[in-house]
Amino acid sequence: MYLMENIMKNNLSIKISIITVVYNGEEDIEETIKSVINQTYKNIKYIIVDGKSSDNTMEIIDRYRDKISVIVSEPDKGLYDAMNKGLDNVSGEYVIFMNCGDTFVDSSVLEKIASFLFEQSELPNFIYGDAIEVNNYSNYCYLKKARNHKFVWYGMFTHHQAMLYNIETIKNNKIQYDLSYKIGADYAFTASFLKVSSIVSYIQLSICKFKQDGLSSKNWWIGIKELWKVRKKILGYNPIVNFSVFSFQYIMIILRKRIPQFYNILRFRKM
Repeated sequence: MYLMENIMKNNLSIKISIITVVYNGEEDIEETIKSVINQTYKNIKYIIVDGKSSDNTMEIIDRYRDKISVIVSEPDKGLYDAMNKGLDNVSGEYVIFMNCGDTFVDSSVLEKIASFLFEQSELPNFIYGDAIEVNNYSNYCYLKKARNHKFVWYGMFTHHQAMLYNIETIKNNKIQYDLSYKIGADYAFTASFLKVSSIVSYIQLSICKFKQDGLSSKNWWIGIKELWKVRKKILGYNPIVNFSVFSFQYIMIILRKRIPQFYNILRFRKM
């Protein structure tokens, strides 16, 4: 309550757009929607982009239609095409993606971010925080601390769902998700965005809950090859540096696959 009173008292009017992309997500979409609409911070624009689901996804979305600002339901060319459609509908200062199955950690996340922004002398282009990963089999939760954004050369330094992008920066630089990537377009988008960002801020806050064993973990070989492409094309790294990073990533992925308990000790903190 104090945070919201502080925001209202100081007339902070930061508007945050939230985009949810979904296709045949009837098992998870309601949890994601509730996570968004139950945020205590209300200066939001909620956008859902459905890829013309053939299950009951749209029936569930319709139950909350009065809480959703924009609903797009039409065939698309995949996840990243749908995310671009979401970007076409954003407004305000910042946008964050909370796709089907993802949730905010609790109802006060956006309120805390808004309060953090009020304390800044100048609004950052980019804000990022920590994430919580949920193991699908044991339901254990792990805190995944963000790396410093300067480690973008290694890959995504936190989850995409724990990043907020300034909308004006996106539009002024015409940044979109590149459909030539199968699973690495979020990394390419973030790398491109950071190149034109003058102010980057880390907030010590767990922003999202993310289920392990998602798209990137199931297609890890495609993933690390696409990371190579981003480092070469966008970040401009030479082949020797690129190969060194590639090799280390490969070792860490094998470690995660074969000895997950050891990897979790290295990368996560059990909650």
